[in-house]
Order: sequence, then C-alpha cells, then structure tokens
Amino acid sequence: MMKGMSSFIAHLDLKGVRLRPAFLPEYLENLQTLGFRALVVEYEDVFPFRSARVSMHPEEVWSRDFLETFLAKAHSLGIEIIPLQQCLGHLEYAFRREENRPYAFGQGVPRDLHLGRPEARQWLKGLLAEVLEAHPASRYVHIGMDEARSLHGHAKEEGTAVLTLFLEYLDELCTLCERYGKTPLIWGDMLDESIAPEHLGKLVSFKDRLIVVSWDYASEGEAQAVVRFSGVRCSRRWVEEPWEAPLPTPAAMSGATLWFEDWPEAIQSLVEPYRVSPWAMASFFQAAVWRDLGFTVWGAAGGAVTYDRSVLPYYVRRHRNIAAWKTFGERERLGGIMITQWARSNSLTVPNVLPDVVWPVLAGAGAGLERFFKGVAPDRLKRLFGGIGRCREGWAMESGLLAEMAELTGQLQTHHEEWETIRLMLELQRITKGAEVLEEFMRCYGGIGRLPGEGWEKQAETLEALEADLQRLEERTRDHLQKRYFGIALEEWHYKAFTSLWERLSLLGRAVAGGVGELI
Repeated sequence: MMKGMSSFIAHLDLKGVRLRPAFLPEYLENLQTLGFRALVVEYEDVFPFRSARVSMHPEEVWSRDFLETFLAKAHSLGIEIIPLQQCLGHLEYAFRREENRPYAFGQGVPRDLHLGRPEARQWLKGLLAEVLEAHPASRYVHIGMDEARSLHGHAKEEGTAVLTLFLEYLDELCTLCERYGKTPLIWGDMLDESIAPEHLGKLVSFKDRLIVVSWDYASEGEAQAVVRFSGVRCSRRWVEEPWEAPLPTPAAMSGATLWFEDWPEAIQSLVEPYRVSPWAMASFFQAAVWRDLGFTVWGAAGGAVTYDRSVLPYYVRRHRNIAAWKTFGERERLGGIMITQWARSNSLTVPNVLPDVVWPVLAGAGAGLERFFKGVAPDRLKRLFGGIGRCREGWAMESGLLAEMAELTGQLQTHHEEWETIRLMLELQRITKGAEVLEEFMRCYGGIGRLPGEGWEKQAETLEALEADLQRLEERTRDHLQKRYFGIALEEWHYKAFTSLWERLSLLGRAVAGGVGELI
C-alpha cells in the first residue's frame, strides 16, 4: 500500500543517450537523496549477455564487473534494483542482428517474439535466466510483455484468442521467475486491451504469481472519455449526441473505436463502479479493476515520454500526471507508482530527452526541487520549471526564463551540470521556436509577390541572428554533453536536435533570399 514518496519507483531506460559509467554512482546517490528506494533498470543491449549477441555496438556493453559494481553501489544506498528484460515485444534491439531475426514474428520492423516457434521461446528464456542470475538480491523482475501488436496476427493464424497465447507463454515465464525466487512484474496494456469474459478464470489464476503495472502517461484529471479496456472504447453518445456532449480528443477516435454500451455483461460489471458519468470513466480505473480481481497493482506515470521528444519534457504535464497517479494510488491502495523515463519509443527510433533534464520531474515527485537544486528558494524553482513547462505548450517566455536561470546560477550550490544542460536545452527551444515563427511567416507571405522588399530584409536579419545563436549553442552543447554522455546515441540525439534544425534554417534561408514561399 502506498505511503509517501518512498512508494515512488524510479525507472532508468538505457536504450537512449547514456551517461558515462563514472556518473552512474552519482545517479544512484541522487535518487537516494530524493527518497527513492527502488529503481527499475531497462538494460536492453548494454547487459552483458553470454548466451546470445544482441548489441550492434559491443564497445558500449557493460562488463560483468561494472554490473556488479553498479548493483553493489545501489545496495549500499538502500536502493533495490529491479531488472527489466523484455520478453515478448520491444525486442528491436536484439532483432537488429541478423542471427536473431528468425526468432521474430512477422515482416517489417522486427520487434515481437514468435511464440509459435519453441526455439524462439527458449532463446528468450535463456536471456531472462541470465538477467535473473545476475540479480540475486532483487525480489522482483520486470518482464515487459507490452505492446506486442503482432500477437494479433499470430492469434489469427492460429485461430485462437490473443490472451490465450499470451497467458500460455506468461505461465512459462512465471515458472522460470519462481525458480529464481522472483516475483515478475508485467505491463498491463495487453491484458487491458484483450480482456474478455472467457479469459477471466484463467486471468485470476495469475493473481498470486505476478504484479500488474498499469500505465497511463497522459491523464491529469479525474475522468477519461476514451479508455483501453476490452478494446479501445468510448460512449456511443459522443457520436449520437455530439451537440450535447463535450467532445473527446479527435485523435482518440478511430474506425476501430468500440462503445462503453457494448461491453460484455461480465466486463461491464467490473468497470461499472468506476463510471463517473455517461460519457467518461475514472482515470486509471484499469488499475482498480485488476486490484479488485485480487492482483497486486502498481501504477506507472510518465516522467519523460516519447511525446516530449528530444529537448525538454512537458514539465507541467508530467507533474500533473504523477500527482494524479499519487492521489489515485493512495485512495485505491496500490503498491507503488513507477515514474518512467522513456529514452526512445523503441530501440530503432531517435533518442528522446537527456537524463539530466528529467531530474526536475523526479525531484518534484520525491523530496522536492530544493533538495536537488540546493540554494535556490523552492518558490523560485517551482515557478521556473512551471514556466519552462508552459513554454513547451507554446508560451514564448524562453528569453525571460533564461535570464532568470542566469540570475539563479549564483545561488545554486549543487547540480550545476544538470542545471547547465537544462539551460542549454531551453536556449535550443528558443531558437527552434524562432525557426517556427519564420516558417509561419513564409506560409503567410511567400510565393505571391505582395510583400515589399523591406519585409524580406527584416526576416533575413532575424534568420542571420538565429544562425549565429545556433552556431554558438551547438559548440557549447557538444562540449558540455561530451563530458557527461557517450556512445552512438549521443550522435543520434545531436542529429535530431541540431542537424535537422540547421536543415530547416537552410531551407528558410533560400526561401527568404528569394522572397519565395518554398515551404508552401
């Protein structure tokens, strides 16, 4: 049962831009300072597997000695390391290697394990066994099991239900974890999406064998109009009475959307206690349903998610999502709340935000911003990071916030490096917005020959200033980050953050020089 900040569990995703190994002990010390007592580590291809080759960059794989040093440091700080080994989906990192490709299902992007091939199951269980053996002190292991979209195609080929295949394989994984004395955690989305009356008995048989981690990285309030449970559903009234009902987000609606009113009777009885109106369900209600069925349940909030992209998190959204989960978790007696930090949407995509810029989220959930950025008054910190979060929503306040950060630097006593990373990212955001303003100008005025030359000259001056600022910022950022981060992912992040922005400015330069709307 949740009780205070100690029930927040941090998450370290190592498939993105990686801190240099020398900084990882400090990372653990920071977590301890903020009150965290558990850390889920998603190793991906840095884990030193012996039974298979999975990394495309062997020089970045941890040694066994470093892994043991990392675990010993965490133990000395009272932080339990919970390893995360994906066991069904999100295996892109392994399937990039040709020798592992036969274990994948389907065409296109290889990501999901082929459950129809016994050798594939055995291969994966070999990886899981290595992770289990390497963490003798951990009570738990996270086995993933989320977003395995191709399982629908496999189930169709086999003429069976998705959950039939899923639960059969889950039983094998639970048995393996039990052999090592570990309780497995699984993400709840595949259970949420595919639950049906005929599976309830089999599902409940797992209630004492695993922990369901129910994730929702978007909800900030009390209600949801569109939910994931026995399909993606909303009320039919959204369509039948569009003038009367406040409309849900258009992106949430699709041709595959089902209706609350058509939930099977057995499912309806599970969800009805959490209906808050004809139009909406209580936020995070899925977690409460699994709890009602007898499972131990953890929630999962979004500390940094793919939607944040490469520069800065949406700080206000992240704090509100975590606060909403905390309120729900205490009321519904959840076991804890994991604060996820997704380094990429999957192993093949561009990296998301750097670990440095997520500390304000973790500090806000833990002991407080002032505990991390010591020397600066709590109200100043709260206003500062709230403002940075609002800038992500479109508010043009970057210049004032940068000036405030410069002023506060003299008061700052700790974590100057993280502070500087955030300041550099805020400057990058300011320049990016400047490019967006110019692009909008071109859409409005370009290509029709009405704007006098003076108008184009002003835009050319603006563009020249942006290019000069970006040149200086790129040099400072590269120098700063190379001291803290390393690896191919750092170059990938740099391309996304800077090279693509230079390409945008180059296109704008050609358009402005000719006074022609090349962007239209």
